[in-house]
Amino acid sequence: MKKEIELQLIKRLLKENKLPFEDLVSSKVEFITLFSDIILKGCIGIETFGKNALLRSFVVADDFKNQGLGNTLLNSLVLKSKNEGIEKLHLLTTTADAYFTKKGFIVSDRKTAPKSIINSKEFSEICPASSVYMVKLI
Repeated sequence: MKKEIELQLIKRLLKENKLPFEDLVSSKVEFITLFSDIILKGCIGIETFGKNALLRSFVVADDFKNQGLGNTLLNSLVLKSKNEGIEKLHLLTTTADAYFTKKGFIVSDRKTAPKSIINSKEFSEICPASSVYMVKLI
């Protein structure tokens, strides 16, 4: 599938789930996707900053929830990150902190994030200040 079409499907799925999608191209988010033919089942994105990375755009389509696809996507992202030398994953969430806690992420003070993460558009502009900041060593 062409990258432009895949990106449009990702944007649509994110929009349907009220997740940010406006800066995906400018922020150079890389995606892992799960498709069934031409139907996007889910995606997870990563924005890399040296040995740190920001987990972005993690969503499973409603018709495919509760089938373990979220675990598959997250595990794939962690493995990819390890293989690329990333040591720490960061994320911001307004709704899924309990899920990520079960996956080994730890709630942290936003002020402790590396400068590169703090300066990202996701961190500095898109996600509200009330978002929970979480970190996972990998």
